[in-house]
Amino acid sequence: MFEKWRGLRPVPELVALSAQIPATHALFVLMGEAKAIGFMDRTVNRLAHSAASASGLVVHLDSTSLLVLFEQAEQAMRAARTMRAHLDQWCRNLNEHLRLALDIGLSCGAVLCRPPSYEGEALLRAVSLATGANDGQTLLDEAVVARLPETFVSQLQPATASEPEGVRRAWMVANAQAPGTPRVASPLWLKLRSPDGRVNLTLAPGRPIRIGRDRRADVVLHSAVISHQHVVIAWRHGYYTIFDTSRNGTWLQTDRTGSITRIVRGVGLLDGSGSLHLGEEPQGSRPPDLLFSVTPPLAGHDLTTVRRGSRESFALTLPVA
Repeated sequence: MFEKWRGLRPVPELVALSAQIPATHALFVLMGEAKAIGFMDRTVNRLAHSAASASGLVVHLDSTSLLVLFEQAEQAMRAARTMRAHLDQWCRNLNEHLRLALDIGLSCGAVLCRPPSYEGEALLRAVSLATGANDGQTLLDEAVVARLPETFVSQLQPATASEPEGVRRAWMVANAQAPGTPRVASPLWLKLRSPDGRVNLTLAPGRPIRIGRDRRADVVLHSAVISHQHVVIAWRHGYYTIFDTSRNGTWLQTDRTGSITRIVRGVGLLDGSGSLHLGEEPQGSRPPDLLFSVTPPLAGHDLTTVRRGSRESFALTLPVA
Protein backbone atom coordinates (compact mmCIF):
# COMPACT_ATOMS: atom_id res chain seq x y z
CA MET A 1 0.00 0.00 0.00
CA PHE A 2 2.84 2.38 0.81
CA GLU A 3 5.25 1.26 -1.90
CA LYS A 4 4.84 4.33 -4.11
CA TRP A 5 5.58 6.64 -1.18
CA ARG A 6 8.47 4.66 0.27
CA GLY A 7 11.55 6.83 0.52
CA LEU A 8 9.63 10.11 0.23
CA ARG A 9 8.77 10.27 3.92
CA PRO A 10 9.17 7.82 6.79
CA VAL A 11 5.99 5.97 7.73
CA PRO A 12 5.44 6.52 11.47
CA GLU A 13 3.38 4.35 13.80
CA LEU A 14 0.57 6.40 15.28
CA VAL A 15 -2.58 5.79 17.28
CA ALA A 16 -5.75 6.40 15.28
CA LEU A 17 -8.94 7.37 17.12
CA SER A 18 -12.29 7.12 15.34
CA ALA A 19 -15.28 8.66 17.14
CA GLN A 20 -18.84 8.24 15.89
CA ILE A 21 -22.24 9.47 17.10
CA PRO A 22 -24.40 6.64 15.75
CA ALA A 23 -28.04 7.47 16.50
CA THR A 24 -29.66 10.90 16.54
CA HIS A 25 -33.36 9.99 16.45
CA ALA A 26 -34.15 11.79 19.72
CA LEU A 27 -32.32 14.88 18.55
CA PHE A 28 -34.24 15.06 15.27
CA VAL A 29 -37.51 14.65 17.15
CA LEU A 30 -36.51 17.32 19.64
CA MET A 31 -35.27 19.95 17.18
CA GLY A 32 -36.47 19.08 13.71
CA GLU A 33 -34.25 18.02 10.82
CA ALA A 34 -32.62 21.33 9.85
CA LYS A 35 -31.75 22.42 13.39
CA ALA A 36 -30.59 18.92 14.33
CA ILE A 37 -28.15 18.81 11.42
CA GLY A 38 -26.74 22.20 12.44
CA PHE A 39 -26.44 21.04 16.05
CA MET A 40 -24.58 17.89 14.98
CA ASP A 41 -22.13 19.92 12.90
CA ARG A 42 -21.37 22.14 15.88
CA THR A 43 -21.13 19.10 18.15
CA VAL A 44 -18.53 17.32 16.00
CA ASN A 45 -16.54 20.56 15.69
CA ARG A 46 -16.48 20.90 19.48
CA LEU A 47 -15.26 17.31 19.78
CA ALA A 48 -12.56 18.06 17.21
CA HIS A 49 -11.38 21.06 19.26
CA SER A 50 -11.33 18.87 22.36
CA ALA A 51 -9.21 16.24 20.58
CA ALA A 52 -6.83 18.88 19.21
CA SER A 53 -6.33 20.37 22.67
CA ALA A 54 -5.30 16.88 23.83
CA SER A 55 -2.41 16.85 21.30
CA GLY A 56 -4.41 15.13 18.57
CA LEU A 57 -4.25 15.80 14.84
CA VAL A 58 -7.75 15.85 13.32
CA VAL A 59 -7.50 14.35 9.82
CA HIS A 60 -11.20 13.98 9.01
CA LEU A 61 -14.60 15.09 10.31
CA ASP A 62 -18.18 15.17 9.11
CA SER A 63 -21.56 15.72 10.74
CA THR A 64 -21.48 12.49 12.79
CA SER A 65 -17.84 11.38 13.12
CA LEU A 66 -14.19 12.39 13.26
CA LEU A 67 -10.79 10.72 12.89
CA VAL A 68 -7.80 11.83 14.97
CA LEU A 69 -4.13 10.77 15.16
CA PHE A 70 -2.04 10.68 18.33
CA GLU A 71 1.63 9.96 18.93
CA GLN A 72 0.95 8.14 22.20
CA ALA A 73 -1.75 5.67 23.22
CA GLU A 74 -2.12 7.34 26.60
CA GLN A 75 -2.95 10.66 24.91
CA ALA A 76 -5.63 8.96 22.84
CA MET A 77 -7.22 7.30 25.87
CA ARG A 78 -7.36 10.58 27.78
CA ALA A 79 -8.78 12.34 24.74
CA ALA A 80 -11.53 9.71 24.41
CA ARG A 81 -12.53 10.25 28.04
CA THR A 82 -12.48 14.04 27.71
CA MET A 83 -14.48 14.03 24.46
CA ARG A 84 -17.20 11.92 26.02
CA ALA A 85 -17.44 14.23 29.05
CA HIS A 86 -17.64 17.28 26.78
CA LEU A 87 -20.38 15.65 24.72
CA ASP A 88 -22.45 14.83 27.82
CA GLN A 89 -22.18 18.41 29.07
CA TRP A 90 -22.92 19.86 25.64
CA CYS A 91 -26.11 17.77 25.41
CA ARG A 92 -27.24 18.70 28.92
CA ASN A 93 -26.90 22.37 27.98
CA LEU A 94 -29.51 21.74 25.29
CA ASN A 95 -31.84 19.43 27.20
CA GLU A 96 -31.37 17.74 30.56
CA HIS A 97 -32.70 14.42 29.23
CA LEU A 98 -30.76 14.34 25.96
CA ARG A 99 -27.91 11.85 25.67
CA LEU A 100 -25.93 11.13 22.51
CA ALA A 101 -23.69 8.08 22.54
CA LEU A 102 -20.08 8.41 21.41
CA ASP A 103 -18.68 5.15 20.04
CA ILE A 104 -14.88 5.12 19.85
CA GLY A 105 -12.36 2.80 18.19
CA LEU A 106 -8.59 2.94 18.76
CA SER A 107 -5.94 1.26 16.65
CA CYS A 108 -2.17 1.59 16.33
CA GLY A 109 0.00 1.06 13.29
CA ALA A 110 1.78 2.60 10.34
CA VAL A 111 0.20 5.76 8.98
CA LEU A 112 1.27 7.43 5.78
CA CYS A 113 1.37 11.17 6.49
CA ARG A 114 1.21 13.20 3.32
CA PRO A 115 -1.01 16.16 4.29
CA PRO A 116 -3.82 16.61 3.67
CA SER A 117 -4.04 12.88 2.94
CA TYR A 118 -3.52 10.23 5.63
CA GLU A 119 -3.68 6.51 4.89
CA GLY A 120 -3.01 3.23 6.61
CA GLU A 121 -4.53 0.08 8.04
CA ALA A 122 -4.62 1.63 11.53
CA LEU A 123 -7.12 4.25 10.36
CA LEU A 124 -9.32 1.60 8.77
CA ARG A 125 -9.19 -0.61 11.88
CA ALA A 126 -10.08 2.34 14.14
CA VAL A 127 -13.14 3.14 12.02
CA SER A 128 -14.13 -0.54 12.01
CA LEU A 129 -13.83 -0.74 15.81
CA ALA A 130 -15.91 2.41 16.30
CA THR A 131 -18.58 1.01 13.99
CA GLY A 132 -18.64 -2.22 16.01
CA ALA A 133 -18.94 -0.39 19.34
CA ASN A 134 -22.38 0.45 20.73
CA ASP A 135 -23.97 2.57 23.45
CA GLY A 136 -20.87 4.64 24.11
CA GLN A 137 -18.24 1.88 24.15
CA THR A 138 -14.52 2.36 23.57
CA LEU A 139 -12.90 -0.56 21.72
CA LEU A 140 -9.10 -0.96 21.31
CA ASP A 141 -6.94 -3.37 19.36
CA GLU A 142 -4.00 -5.23 20.88
CA ALA A 143 -1.44 -2.85 19.38
CA VAL A 144 -2.90 0.02 21.42
CA VAL A 145 -3.08 -2.08 24.59
CA ALA A 146 0.61 -2.98 24.22
CA ARG A 147 1.49 0.72 24.36
CA LEU A 148 -0.59 1.60 27.42
CA PRO A 149 0.73 1.83 30.99
CA GLU A 150 -0.61 -0.65 33.54
CA THR A 151 -2.96 1.92 35.09
CA PHE A 152 -4.93 1.99 31.83
CA VAL A 153 -4.67 -1.73 31.06
CA SER A 154 -6.27 -2.57 34.43
CA GLN A 155 -9.46 -0.79 33.27
CA LEU A 156 -9.85 -3.00 30.18
CA GLN A 157 -11.74 -6.19 29.57
CA PRO A 158 -11.63 -8.61 26.60
CA ALA A 159 -14.03 -8.11 23.71
CA THR A 160 -14.37 -9.15 20.09
CA ALA A 161 -14.68 -6.94 17.06
CA SER A 162 -16.05 -7.94 13.66
CA GLU A 163 -14.07 -6.62 10.71
CA PRO A 164 -14.38 -7.21 6.96
CA GLU A 165 -11.67 -9.88 7.09
CA GLY A 166 -13.14 -11.64 10.13
CA VAL A 167 -13.36 -11.42 13.91
CA ARG A 168 -10.39 -9.92 15.70
CA ARG A 169 -9.51 -9.85 19.35
CA ALA A 170 -10.18 -6.47 20.92
CA TRP A 171 -10.37 -4.81 24.31
CA MET A 172 -13.08 -2.66 25.81
CA VAL A 173 -12.89 0.05 28.44
CA ALA A 174 -14.79 -1.41 31.39
CA ASN A 175 -16.25 1.91 32.54
CA ALA A 176 -16.50 3.95 29.38
CA GLN A 177 -18.90 6.45 30.89
CA ALA A 178 -18.41 8.86 33.73
CA PRO A 179 -19.19 7.47 37.20
CA GLY A 180 -22.85 7.79 38.05
CA THR A 181 -23.95 8.16 34.40
CA PRO A 182 -26.48 5.50 33.41
CA ARG A 183 -25.69 3.48 30.28
CA VAL A 184 -29.21 4.05 29.00
CA ALA A 185 -31.79 6.67 29.80
CA SER A 186 -33.74 5.82 32.96
CA PRO A 187 -37.24 4.60 32.08
CA LEU A 188 -39.85 7.23 32.89
CA TRP A 189 -43.56 6.90 33.37
CA LEU A 190 -46.16 8.62 31.24
CA LYS A 191 -49.40 9.73 32.85
CA LEU A 192 -52.40 10.40 30.62
CA ARG A 193 -55.67 11.80 31.90
CA SER A 194 -58.66 13.59 30.48
CA PRO A 195 -60.14 16.74 32.05
CA ASP A 196 -63.39 14.88 32.76
CA GLY A 197 -61.56 12.14 34.69
CA ARG A 198 -62.65 9.28 32.41
CA VAL A 199 -59.06 8.60 31.40
CA ASN A 200 -56.51 8.27 34.19
CA LEU A 201 -53.62 6.00 33.22
CA THR A 202 -49.98 5.65 34.10
CA LEU A 203 -47.91 3.81 31.53
CA ALA A 204 -44.35 2.47 31.55
CA PRO A 205 -42.01 1.97 28.58
CA GLY A 206 -43.20 -1.06 26.68
CA ARG A 207 -45.16 -1.63 23.53
CA PRO A 208 -46.64 1.39 21.67
CA ILE A 209 -49.80 3.04 23.08
CA ARG A 210 -52.56 3.61 20.53
CA ILE A 211 -55.08 6.40 20.98
CA GLY A 212 -58.21 6.95 18.88
CA ARG A 213 -61.89 6.15 18.33
CA ASP A 214 -61.26 2.47 17.67
CA ARG A 215 -62.64 0.44 20.57
CA ARG A 216 -59.50 -1.73 20.41
CA ALA A 217 -57.24 1.26 21.10
CA ASP A 218 -55.43 1.49 24.45
CA VAL A 219 -57.05 4.88 25.06
CA VAL A 220 -60.48 5.29 23.45
CA LEU A 221 -61.79 8.82 22.81
CA HIS A 222 -65.18 9.51 21.25
CA SER A 223 -65.22 12.49 18.92
CA ALA A 224 -66.06 12.90 15.25
CA VAL A 225 -62.81 14.78 14.54
CA ILE A 226 -60.64 12.03 16.08
CA SER A 227 -59.49 9.26 13.74
CA HIS A 228 -59.91 5.58 14.58
CA GLN A 229 -56.16 5.38 15.13
CA HIS A 230 -55.25 8.99 15.76
CA VAL A 231 -51.83 8.87 17.45
CA VAL A 232 -49.34 6.30 18.67
CA ILE A 233 -47.04 6.99 21.63
CA ALA A 234 -43.85 4.93 21.94
CA TRP A 235 -40.73 4.99 24.12
CA ARG A 236 -37.79 5.73 21.81
CA HIS A 237 -34.20 6.50 22.85
CA GLY A 238 -35.14 7.84 26.28
CA TYR A 239 -38.21 9.83 25.19
CA TYR A 240 -41.92 9.33 24.77
CA THR A 241 -42.42 10.07 21.08
CA ILE A 242 -45.88 10.76 19.65
CA PHE A 243 -46.60 9.73 16.05
CA ASP A 244 -49.62 11.34 14.38
CA THR A 245 -51.46 8.92 12.05
CA SER A 246 -54.70 10.91 11.72
CA ARG A 247 -56.53 12.86 9.03
CA ASN A 248 -56.93 16.10 10.97
CA GLY A 249 -53.69 16.32 12.90
CA THR A 250 -52.70 16.78 16.54
CA TRP A 251 -51.83 19.91 18.54
CA LEU A 252 -49.18 19.48 21.24
CA GLN A 253 -48.84 22.15 23.95
CA THR A 254 -46.13 22.03 26.61
CA ASP A 255 -46.51 23.71 29.99
CA ARG A 256 -42.83 24.68 30.09
CA THR A 257 -43.04 27.14 27.18
CA GLY A 258 -46.76 27.33 26.46
CA SER A 259 -46.01 26.94 22.76
CA ILE A 260 -48.40 24.95 20.57
CA THR A 261 -47.08 22.68 17.81
CA ARG A 262 -49.27 21.12 15.15
CA ILE A 263 -48.27 17.61 14.10
CA VAL A 264 -49.67 16.22 10.87
CA ARG A 265 -48.42 12.76 9.89
CA GLY A 266 -45.26 13.62 11.82
CA VAL A 267 -43.67 13.15 15.24
CA GLY A 268 -43.44 15.14 18.44
CA LEU A 269 -41.81 14.78 21.83
CA LEU A 270 -43.66 14.45 25.16
CA ASP A 271 -41.40 16.10 27.71
CA GLY A 272 -42.37 17.43 31.13
CA SER A 273 -46.10 18.08 31.11
CA GLY A 274 -48.65 19.52 28.74
CA SER A 275 -51.79 18.80 26.76
CA LEU A 276 -52.93 17.17 23.53
CA HIS A 277 -55.72 18.40 21.25
CA LEU A 278 -56.70 15.69 18.77
CA GLY A 279 -58.29 16.54 15.43
CA GLU A 280 -59.20 20.13 16.25
CA GLU A 281 -57.16 23.27 16.93
CA PRO A 282 -57.27 24.64 20.50
CA GLN A 283 -59.85 27.39 20.73
CA GLY A 284 -61.08 29.58 23.58
CA SER A 285 -62.01 27.70 26.70
CA ARG A 286 -62.39 24.30 25.01
CA PRO A 287 -60.48 21.81 27.19
CA PRO A 288 -57.80 19.54 25.70
CA ASP A 289 -58.57 15.93 24.93
CA LEU A 290 -55.72 14.65 27.09
CA LEU A 291 -53.28 15.99 29.65
CA PHE A 292 -49.88 14.33 29.93
CA SER A 293 -46.94 14.34 32.32
CA VAL A 294 -43.63 12.48 32.15
CA THR A 295 -42.20 11.63 35.57
CA PRO A 296 -39.93 9.15 37.36
CA PRO A 297 -41.73 5.99 38.60
CA LEU A 298 -44.09 6.68 41.49
CA ALA A 299 -42.92 5.34 44.84
CA GLY A 300 -45.01 2.50 46.20
CA HIS A 301 -46.67 1.61 42.88
CA ASP A 302 -45.67 -1.61 41.17
CA LEU A 303 -46.57 -2.17 37.55
CA THR A 304 -48.97 -4.97 36.78
CA THR A 305 -49.96 -6.39 33.43
CA VAL A 306 -53.57 -5.67 32.51
CA ARG A 307 -55.39 -7.89 30.01
CA ARG A 308 -58.23 -6.92 27.71
CA GLY A 309 -59.51 -10.22 26.41
CA SER A 310 -56.54 -11.91 24.80
CA ARG A 311 -54.47 -8.70 24.63
CA GLU A 312 -51.97 -7.49 27.18
CA SER A 313 -51.84 -3.87 28.27
CA PHE A 314 -48.84 -2.26 29.94
CA ALA A 315 -51.01 0.39 31.59
CA LEU A 316 -51.63 0.62 35.32
CA THR A 317 -54.90 2.34 36.20
CA LEU A 318 -54.57 4.59 39.25
CA PRO A 319 -57.47 5.81 41.38
CA VAL A 320 -58.70 9.31 40.62
CA ALA A 321 -57.30 11.76 43.19
